[in-house]
Amino acid sequence: MRVFHTWQEAADSDICGGAITVGNFDGVHMGHQQVLAELKGHAQAVHGMAIVVTFEPHPRAVLFPEEAPRRLCHVHERLKYLEDAGVDAVLLLEFNKELATWPAEKFSQLLYDTFAFKHIHVGYDFAFGHDRQGHVSDLRTFGDRSSFTVSKAAAFEMQGGVVSSSRIRSNIEAAELVLAAQLLGRSYMISGEVLHGEKRGRKMNFPTANIDVADLAHPPVGIYAVKAYANKQQWHGAAYLGYRPTFHGRTLLLETHLLDANVDLYGQFLTVYFVQRIREDRAFAGASDLSQQIAKDCEDARRLSAIAV
Repeated sequence: MRVFHTWQEAADSDICGGAITVGNFDGVHMGHQQVLAELKGHAQAVHGMAIVVTFEPHPRAVLFPEEAPRRLCHVHERLKYLEDAGVDAVLLLEFNKELATWPAEKFSQLLYDTFAFKHIHVGYDFAFGHDRQGHVSDLRTFGDRSSFTVSKAAAFEMQGGVVSSSRIRSNIEAAELVLAAQLLGRSYMISGEVLHGEKRGRKMNFPTANIDVADLAHPPVGIYAVKAYANKQQWHGAAYLGYRPTFHGRTLLLETHLLDANVDLYGQFLTVYFVQRIREDRAFAGASDLSQQIAKDCEDARRLSAIAV
C-alpha cells in the first residue's frame, strides 16, 4: 500500500482513474470494513486502484479540542488495518483549521484533480467541507460535470445497532470488551512503546511494562487479565490501568506484568489485549498490602487468560 502525506505528493504519483473514499476510519471497525470491501468492488469495476483519503489528527481534535474523542487506535495502526482491508493507496492529510474552512466544492475539485477517479464511494453519514455542508447530492452534481459516479454505503448494523466508532468507544468505556471486539472485528487492545517508570513493581517482585495511554479510548481503571505481544512473542499477563492511588499518582498508565516471564521490553513496542476485568482500582495502606493483592490478581489473571479463546 502506498501512503501519501500531501496533495502534491499524491498528484505526482501515477495513481489515477480508480475508486476513492473519504473518512476518518478511526478503528477501521466492521462498518468501515464493509465500506472498504465495497470500495474494492468499485475499483475492480473501473479497473483501477482502491484509494482512501483520511485525516490526522481527528478533525474534532482541531475544531473542538475539549470534545475530541479518544481514539480507537494509533495512526500507524489505522494504516495497517487499511492495508489489511485491501486498500491500494492512502492520502493521509494533516487536518488543520485552514482545511476546515474549505467549502465542499473546493475540496471535491482538488480531490478530483489529484486522483482523476472514476468513482467515489462514501459512508452512510458522509458530509464534507466547511461546517460539513457538502453531501452526496453535491458529489453527484459535481460527478455529472466531471464524469465520475457516486455511491453511498448503507449503515452497517450488528448486535442491535449501527456500528460506529462512538458506539465502540462507549462499549470500551463500559468494559463491554466482548461486544467491542465483535464490532471492531478483532480483539480490543492498547499498544505503545514501553516506558521507564518508577520501578515500584520491580521492587515488589512484580516488574511491569508501562505504556502511556495518552488519548486512546480505554476501559475503566482497574486490574485486567490480558494477553501481551512483542517481537513475535506472546505472554499471559495481569495489567493495571489507573493512576496508582496508593502512591498518589496523577498520570494514567497501563502497567502490564508478564506472567512467568522476565523480559526487558524498554523502548520496544508492546500490544496488550484485554481479556477480562478482575477488579476495580483502589488504594492500599502501603506497598506490603498492595504486593499481597497483586499476587492474588496474578493468579486470577493466570486462570482467566488461560481459558480465554
